[in-house]
Amino acid sequence: MKFAKKLSKHLSITENVIFVFAFGLIMYQLISGYGLHVYNSIKGKGYLATIIDPILTHHYHLSAAAVIIILNSTLFLWEILSFIVQLSKQEGSNTSGYDKCKIIFKNFSVSYKAPFLAFLVIEFLPKLFFINMFWIWLPHIQKIGLFTIDLTWYGWIYGYLCYELASWVWHFTSHQVRFLWCLHSPHHASSEINLTSNWLHFFAEGYYPALIRLVILTLLGVPPLMFIAMMSIDSAWGIFIHVSERALKNGQLGILQHIIITPSHHRVHHAKNPLYLDRNFANVLPIWDWIFGTLQPFKKEVKIDYGIRRELDVTNFSDLYFGELYLLYRDVKNAAEIKNKLLYILMPPGWAPGSDAKTSSAIRRDFLETNPELGVTSKNRFLAAISSGSKRYSSK
Repeated sequence: MKFAKKLSKHLSITENVIFVFAFGLIMYQLISGYGLHVYNSIKGKGYLATIIDPILTHHYHLSAAAVIIILNSTLFLWEILSFIVQLSKQEGSNTSGYDKCKIIFKNFSVSYKAPFLAFLVIEFLPKLFFINMFWIWLPHIQKIGLFTIDLTWYGWIYGYLCYELASWVWHFTSHQVRFLWCLHSPHHASSEINLTSNWLHFFAEGYYPALIRLVILTLLGVPPLMFIAMMSIDSAWGIFIHVSERALKNGQLGILQHIIITPSHHRVHHAKNPLYLDRNFANVLPIWDWIFGTLQPFKKEVKIDYGIRRELDVTNFSDLYFGELYLLYRDVKNAAEIKNKLLYILMPPGWAPGSDAKTSSAIRRDFLETNPELGVTSKNRFLAAISSGSKRYSSK
């Protein structure tokens, strides 16, 4: 036991040293790069060029993506720098010197240690990146396509609905299949959501979304060019909806909350409250969440509690990154029958032989039995209105 504690302590120190290095390196690159792009914009280059040049060549999706990326960069730096200032002010009156720095570092680590270390893992661990997997798999998967749609305006609408469907499928299954959840769970493990949450992914997680999207979009006739264009906007918006409450307090974006997925919707997705479990899988359009019944707006009565359901020290990167895989390995190893070993891998997180009481769907169902009014959504109201109208019509 003493050896285990000593090993854990040394591992924590190592993680902290790497975190300090990663923070300094990444922040230097971000601030210097951001400043250079802003300076070059005065000369008509930099950020300004990334917006205007695509418009001149009629690549409007690239211009839209550039606007969102610039917004993300600005909010990203504001999140981190304002948080450091906030922590300094909070601790300034109570402590000083080394103790003050130690407390600031500890609080800062809770929010940012895991994302920065995950960024290093993804950057330096040899792997095939998403775009490489796309081009490697594309010629093989295209053989199963029966037709291809044209690049007309209505073709783009159809294509984007297909893209959102493919994204919903991979995201939903990543929460419902335990092995896939083990790869996806680091992204949900943090005790808060901020723009660095986009770095917090298991290094091999990208393979599954790439494959699922390619298969579904090819079967539905969406050409590669359309896929790439939609991915650029989807990815940029997907980063933005992780913006923290420090940088964007409300996050509902006014009337837009009724049309698209907003930061408020995605904060619900990252919550571990029973009401919010496994909701809001879409990135931009909520149509498939609405159709499949997974759309859940934020309720003022239920303050968001971020993270995953098991107890976790978010500053312990090893547990945050590999913990779910270890727990799955333990369950599979201890399962008596081969059938149960396989089911542990394929069934939802929380499933056990003979019981689903700890799964997200069961926990949410039990919660809504005692709080039914909190589960009412626009879809419930819409279907109730149709039902009421049909009854009145039939009575006539």
